[in-house]
Amino acid sequence: MTSHKWFRKHLTGRIARHPLATLLLVLSSLFILSLLVLWLAEPEVTTLLEALLMVLPPFLGQVPEDYDMPPSIIIVWFVGLVASIGSLAIITALIVNRFLIMCLRGGKVTKRTSESGHVVICGWNSQGTRVVKELLESQDRRAIVILAPRDKCPVAKDVVEFISGDPTQDFDLQRAGVERADSVIVLTDFSSNPNEADARAILIVLAVEVLNPSVHSCVQILNSANKRHFERAGVDELICLDQIGGNLAVASALNHGVSAVVSELLTFNSGSEFYRFTGKNVDAVVGMSFAEAATALIGKKMILLAVETDDTPKLREALIRDRLHEVRTIDSKARVVIVNPQGDYRINTSEALFCIAEAA
Repeated sequence: MTSHKWFRKHLTGRIARHPLATLLLVLSSLFILSLLVLWLAEPEVTTLLEALLMVLPPFLGQVPEDYDMPPSIIIVWFVGLVASIGSLAIITALIVNRFLIMCLRGGKVTKRTSESGHVVICGWNSQGTRVVKELLESQDRRAIVILAPRDKCPVAKDVVEFISGDPTQDFDLQRAGVERADSVIVLTDFSSNPNEADARAILIVLAVEVLNPSVHSCVQILNSANKRHFERAGVDELICLDQIGGNLAVASALNHGVSAVVSELLTFNSGSEFYRFTGKNVDAVVGMSFAEAATALIGKKMILLAVETDDTPKLREALIRDRLHEVRTIDSKARVVIVNPQGDYRINTSEALFCIAEAA
């Protein structure tokens, strides 16, 4: 697509999404243009301030009593009247729109967040309180905004911001600042049928991805058979509750104590946790094999579990026996995660290491 076609398509889309704002911008441009025309065309007008004082009366609704004026001034007066009437109509429409929304919400004033780089929790279930607790106790602590169709905040925390609304609606997601958020967690509805709950979750995901394609999305689903639909929608992390719960039960039955280990690793501020390291922690082991890097990191009391690296045909050939988990990146670059690679593999500078450690 050529640049001018892309620009035209982008501009048309913006106008369609914000018609009132576009019209207000056009009227403002006409007002400024009329000032410049009056300043440049009339010798008596020597400054922009004088032009402004001549344009303001018609903009405020005053009709001239004397029509024996130069054509340029008549045009400016007419443009001022049009801009005045149009602006008044737009402002009235916005006020009426806000009033109708407030009435539909039972007379409540809609709340907006001013947070940026925060975590948005969409929906709510019995696990929500634990999710908030873990987020607050994590070392990478960020602001939390809960968006759920409830009357009041489900947690008694002053540091958590609550917005009552429907996570499937763009307006409510914008009130929660999704377009500025770093991460979004979608909590599934345990009270609904699994397929119905997953259908609602995917509606939330689609709405979120349209507003902020670069946001990191983490979604709970009840039926792992629906996993492919979420992958097509561009979800970054999928938590298949039926699959994880069943697999953990089997693993715990066959290997006693597995559930205790997993529980500690998934609990922040208590023992060791999973961490994703980049930068200097990777530089220290560049060029080493996975086994050599794991041995080196043991000295720092870090246990190397997996690596994230660029997906290439050469890598797949070298690790033909390993399972490569594809991950989504903001720049759409092909990346994969390999857990405990068994093939011939050496650490590169562009990689991320997944480790168990006491702290980041």
